[in-house]
Amino acid sequence: MIVILIDQLEPWFKYIWEQFVKINDLNTDYVFLSYSKYLSSNFKKFNVALIEYSNKQQYSDSLFVPQNHFFETDDYIWLQDRFPIYRGTFTEGTGDYDIFYNAFIHLSRLEEWESEKKGRYIHSYSSFHPRKNKRIWKIPVVNLLFNELEKKIKLKYPQVSFGYGSEPMIEYSHDVDYINKTIQLRIKQTLFHLFNSGNYLIKLNLIKSIRKLVQGINFAYQAGNYWCFDYWNEMEKKLNIKSVFYFFAKIKDKKIKGINRWVIDPSYDIAQNIKLKTKCAEMISNGNKIAIHGSYFSAIYEGLFQKEKDMLEDVLNSSITKSRQHWLNYHEKSTPYIHSKAGIEEDSTIGFNDISGFRAGVASRFNPYDHKNQAPFVFEEIPIVVMDSHIHYYSDNPNLNNYEWLLDCVTDVKNFSISINWHQRVFSADYGWANSYPVLAERFHDQVVRYRSQEKML
Repeated sequence: MIVILIDQLEPWFKYIWEQFVKINDLNTDYVFLSYSKYLSSNFKKFNVALIEYSNKQQYSDSLFVPQNHFFETDDYIWLQDRFPIYRGTFTEGTGDYDIFYNAFIHLSRLEEWESEKKGRYIHSYSSFHPRKNKRIWKIPVVNLLFNELEKKIKLKYPQVSFGYGSEPMIEYSHDVDYINKTIQLRIKQTLFHLFNSGNYLIKLNLIKSIRKLVQGINFAYQAGNYWCFDYWNEMEKKLNIKSVFYFFAKIKDKKIKGINRWVIDPSYDIAQNIKLKTKCAEMISNGNKIAIHGSYFSAIYEGLFQKEKDMLEDVLNSSITKSRQHWLNYHEKSTPYIHSKAGIEEDSTIGFNDISGFRAGVASRFNPYDHKNQAPFVFEEIPIVVMDSHIHYYSDNPNLNNYEWLLDCVTDVKNFSISINWHQRVFSADYGWANSYPVLAERFHDQVVRYRSQEKML
């Protein structure tokens, strides 16, 4: 039995402990007690594992974690090259730090919640985040903190039992945004290429500036075939992969101005497209999964998301329990509540549009934190960590060797579980991004094999 002594059991602490139990496979029973209740309990008579979380240690034989609820964004102490903690949670002299509050800041995305309360929205771009030190997004800080806590507990109390975790899980996925080359897409992508051309010109990189200019002109005028489902099927059959396809469901809503939806959202109508419905049924029968790709504004409007989900379920004659918002649009004050009310069981929206990384500081499934009601949401989040655009749009040097930080996590992180996303249309000549997908998939496979060999040695 583990007894956790705490002055006052706050909801956030209960949440982070329960996520630790889940992610690190704690098998031993535990109980939260105040100091006064512990004194009057029978636990003092038994050989329990005693953890104190307080301002001051009262039992010399306990595992003591200091309570320090202070932090400033980007003000870190680096205990190791890949292990940052907030300076305000560190205790000078002892070298101890508040493991629990550090983990909570990351996993609950507390900085994003506080930013939204001030009207500053992240819009799933790291450049809008209060943190400016992008290095930290490449580190599964929560997993490292939880592993450190597990190590401390096992060292102090060898009788406490932890599991070994499950085999690493990678959700291979494809957002289906376009099945035809629409006017909207031509406009957006051409402007994006021209914007990048201008940026390179400012940096005096004339060759890349011209290259982006040519790409923009070609994209605007060239025809394109975006019906790429069969290509994915053949590739993934060779890789022995079953993937998740996130589909959009078109719903009219008078609350949203037409021009906004026309520009931002996909334009196909799955309810009217017999060919697309047939293809969905075929993919399901082949073992792939279909999930909802909520429209951009459904992340804000509850009724809209519910209508989209209902339509997709009617079209497929199947229950939909997985979601990812278009453009990874995620508002702390609305989106998780919309998903929860609609009966979503798994979401995969929490990631960045512009960089690869762990937006919640974790490389495992977790329950997002409900800041309003101070409790965990019931649905699980699978962190989306890598997208095709990260490699091919937002990087000056597209190189999969830059992803060693992620591949190392496959074997180093307990209960590793992430999602990667290559859009369905990128097999087309307009993009030509599909070749990077099997390379990364095979490297993931090699790391999973390594994990299995390590497990056999335990």
